[in-house]
Amino acid sequence: MGNPLQSLTPSPNYRQALVALLGLLLGLSIFCGLQRVITPRYSWVTPLDELIPFIAQSWWAYVLFFPFVLLAAAYVSANAFRAFKNATGIAFGVAILCFWLFPEYVPRPDIGSIDNAFLRQRLSRLWQLDLASNGCPSLHVAVTCLACRALWSRHYKWLTGITGLLICLSTLTLKQHTLIDVAGGVLLALACALATQRQGSNARVPA
Repeated sequence: MGNPLQSLTPSPNYRQALVALLGLLLGLSIFCGLQRVITPRYSWVTPLDELIPFIAQSWWAYVLFFPFVLLAAAYVSANAFRAFKNATGIAFGVAILCFWLFPEYVPRPDIGSIDNAFLRQRLSRLWQLDLASNGCPSLHVAVTCLACRALWSRHYKWLTGITGLLICLSTLTLKQHTLIDVAGGVLLALACALATQRQGSNARVPA
């Protein structure tokens, strides 16, 4: 008699995870390189953004992005991964073009206002790498939404949804992005998901 847990916890596809990891590293290199050759000219901070508090502890949710994307790549079918990979590539290309044409400045709080020494050090290193620019559309949000879409046919939809929501919200409470950036990321993910819908159409598994 087979183990019922095998259907709930399929074996990870390490090749897909490796491809996703290399893609993240390449994308991060291009993203950070572009930040250093453009001059931010726009700021899309709204009054609602000013009401959102800065929460340094959001760093924990923010960095969940990286293992979340790798898990999505490892645990989806080949068709779903192909759709995820292509949608993410399109999103990245569109976002880079937007960053180049409409360079945005994203104001950040004083690092000295963080009481927790560990988080102060983590955010200091993050902000040295990720400058206060290249905000709209948020790739952090767009790729998170696409990872949620890839995992949605799997079990534990509630866990996928909550994790994705926390990652997206952390971009606001960590002052990495504005509301307009986040909205742009969601819309970009939706457009890219629709563009690659047929590629993942055979990826669903029985609930």
